[in-house]
Amino acid sequence: MQVAARTRIAFKRGIPDRVPIHCWLGLPLIRSLKPQHKSMLEMLQWWIDDPLGSIVKMQADFGLDPLMTTYSQHIGEVEIWPRMLIPRPLETDTWHETFYERARGEGWREHQHHIRTPAGDLDYSYRTEDGYGTASQDYMLKGDNPEAKLEALRYFPSAELYDMTILKGMVEKVGEKAWWLHHCPGPWDMAAQVRGIVNLSLDIYDRPQFVHALMRLCTDWLKVYYRRLGETGMHSISMNETWVGVGLAPKVYREFIQSYQAECIAAAHAAGYLVSLHNCGRGAQFLEDMIDTGPDALETITSKKTSGDFDLADVKQRVGSRICLFGGFNEHILKSDNPDDVRDEVKRCLDAAAEGGGYILRSTGQIFHSNPGMLEVMCQTAREYGRY
Repeated sequence: MQVAARTRIAFKRGIPDRVPIHCWLGLPLIRSLKPQHKSMLEMLQWWIDDPLGSIVKMQADFGLDPLMTTYSQHIGEVEIWPRMLIPRPLETDTWHETFYERARGEGWREHQHHIRTPAGDLDYSYRTEDGYGTASQDYMLKGDNPEAKLEALRYFPSAELYDMTILKGMVEKVGEKAWWLHHCPGPWDMAAQVRGIVNLSLDIYDRPQFVHALMRLCTDWLKVYYRRLGETGMHSISMNETWVGVGLAPKVYREFIQSYQAECIAAAHAAGYLVSLHNCGRGAQFLEDMIDTGPDALETITSKKTSGDFDLADVKQRVGSRICLFGGFNEHILKSDNPDDVRDEVKRCLDAAAEGGGYILRSTGQIFHSNPGMLEVMCQTAREYGRY
């Protein structure tokens, strides 16, 4: 069974030949695996030019079912890779954006963006490491009067102007030999990118109408963008709602987030692909509310041992008949020297969630480090123990 066929069955809560095995390889691990003569930017271009011979092969060599994880822009968080994949105009009649490198050191750089619009100016900055966005430093809607800056943000270039040609070409090259999971913002995550999660969380209490206005703007923009992503033929998106997982109260989720997520997920389905709702933190208290928004899968089902509050067996019992479970494996186990630790973690996940199908074994976060041979142990155990 080809990789995409196996994962598609699981995404639709069916029973494939075995549990799919996907992982998200982090940059430190990828850096150790890539050809040493290639810079990180050259490596990303290599992925674009030859995905099957690069990132797909890299994963298959471990025994993984390869997962193509590409990115849309996450403003101030992931910038350079998305510009390579999905170019957008920096200048329109109403949006004039320039950026420059304002500081650098060994392996890192700081970048500053300035934007002019008919409703005023905006700016933001972020830090990259080896050409990859890693940390926002300040935000477009900074300060104590974000309502005024929101009017300028309304001139953000339309998703109709984005060029999907490069991403579509990659999707066509890969076909069914890997599962495509394109990482793009959800409405709450996009709002946090332009306002900052601390400010946005306080705004819920200080200026709730502003929060709804910002969420409406983000949702309306994303619905068009999600439609455009459908032109690429990708299998699925990971709708990134990382900042939902910071520990929000259920009533906050229901009032300020839930309905906007549901609109975006409906737009993605109308565009012809599947949706995995990404919450890599907390959310057990409003688990059913998240599932009510209509996603096909839930990721990353992170436990209290790291950054989350989910228990995989509990999630399976509560919502496993309604949604594919995509995650649960504690990747920190891969730093163990004992292969039995890895085998036990795989078996824990499969025992908790594999019965009846609709489960994909996946690390709950990026794998930054793994002791030699441990990823192979994970994959071999899953292939043997995860057969139906």
